[in-house]
Amino acid sequence: MNDDIPLYSSRITKNYVEYLEKHHPDIDARAIFEYAGISRFEVDDPGHWFSQRQVDRFHERLVAETGNLNISKDVGRYLTSSEGLGAVKQYTLGLLNLTSVYVLMGRVYPMMSRAADVSTNKLSSNSVEIISNPKPNVREKPYQCENRLGTFESLAKWFTKGYAKIDHPECLHKGGKTCRYIITWEKTPAIIWKRIKNILLLLSPIAVALAFPLIQFTAWMAITAGIILLNIVLSIYANQLEKGELIKTIEFQGNAAKDLFDEINLRYNHAKLIQEIGQTTSNVLHVEVLISTVMGILEKHLYFDRGLILLADKKKTKLNYKTGYGYNEEQESLLRETEFHLDRPESRGVFIAAFRNQKPFLINNITDIEKNLSKRSLEFARKMGAHSLICAPIVYEKESLGILAVDNVKSKKPLTKSDISLLEGIASQTGVGIINARSFEKLQESEKKYRDLVENANSIILRRDLAGKITFFNRDYHSNIKTLK
Repeated sequence: MNDDIPLYSSRITKNYVEYLEKHHPDIDARAIFEYAGISRFEVDDPGHWFSQRQVDRFHERLVAETGNLNISKDVGRYLTSSEGLGAVKQYTLGLLNLTSVYVLMGRVYPMMSRAADVSTNKLSSNSVEIISNPKPNVREKPYQCENRLGTFESLAKWFTKGYAKIDHPECLHKGGKTCRYIITWEKTPAIIWKRIKNILLLLSPIAVALAFPLIQFTAWMAITAGIILLNIVLSIYANQLEKGELIKTIEFQGNAAKDLFDEINLRYNHAKLIQEIGQTTSNVLHVEVLISTVMGILEKHLYFDRGLILLADKKKTKLNYKTGYGYNEEQESLLRETEFHLDRPESRGVFIAAFRNQKPFLINNITDIEKNLSKRSLEFARKMGAHSLICAPIVYEKESLGILAVDNVKSKKPLTKSDISLLEGIASQTGVGIINARSFEKLQESEKKYRDLVENANSIILRRDLAGKITFFNRDYHSNIKTLK
């Protein structure tokens, strides 16, 4: 059994963190992350997955910090309030009714966990049986069963006013062969009143027919009119309830569609960015033009408020500001005037660390690393108004060339590991482009030196083709051609 295989979506851990921030704001989540071997930006990245070892250590420390042995079930019940579900919520709400959500749980569950196979049997219009079997070589823990139970309970709140009722007659962690959940939920008012209306519509003609020979005609007419009126009122009321529930579902769908539309736009922008970066680094053979173009592409296609590129000088003693976007005149002037020293051991800024270690850095709150910064670096960060940033080294064949950094000062969107991967790819491609451009510039310089040397030589230099025709000669000896012939 390998406990380091990625099995659990970061969306699950994100739900834990949101619950912790709401119900235990006094607890510092950073210590829990450190103990579990995870980072906040990994939690915020919906595409990241954690291993069994990581989630076990996270849960262990979480219970120790909160003192709540049942926190996993509580977090599961909190799921429908979570903002971190993303595509899972979109898919789930797209099923329109609660029965479909539970029946299709086998398709929804893999979006959250790769550790178990889930199947569903429909028992009635408002009850299902869900069976969960861990996959081979996976060792789920009892707290994960509790979290799953709480999650199944909470799903009903998207469609009804309360939690679903769950019986757990068989549990793998209590000697059973599988984990089996019997889920029952309340029928919505619209369904109840619609059923009453249908029963009344069915019984009304029978009641009217039976009453006709037993009472006077006038009384019979009054009863018939009352029954008809009652049916009309019930139909209107049931339809209003059904309409209200449908409007609520459509609102959910609208929000989910907006999230999906935003995701599509993001992916499109990333695709265009990669295409344009590739074209730029292949075709632009001047370093200054290259990095300025790269910055323009980042500003156009990414949501970061600011970005910059610093390149090392020839002796690799300093990082110098070359280009950027999003900075005002005062900030850009500060960047140009600030010297980022690579040859001083006391330099501990993020830019220097990324360049030296050839590793990216992600900081969602600059205050989290204040104690690790020198006074000069901290003062610089404050003057720049930095809040969250990603810094990626520009490296070519293990040689650091500079750094690419982006940050947010207005946007509250958390930075994620996917952002790091994207910036690393851009930085790497930029490094290739810089080396190509420098090689081209060196070739041009070499050709110029050679040309100057030949043109200014104190002797005749010429080149003939196979037919003996002169194809080149240094122009200073143009007058000597007749002599050669």
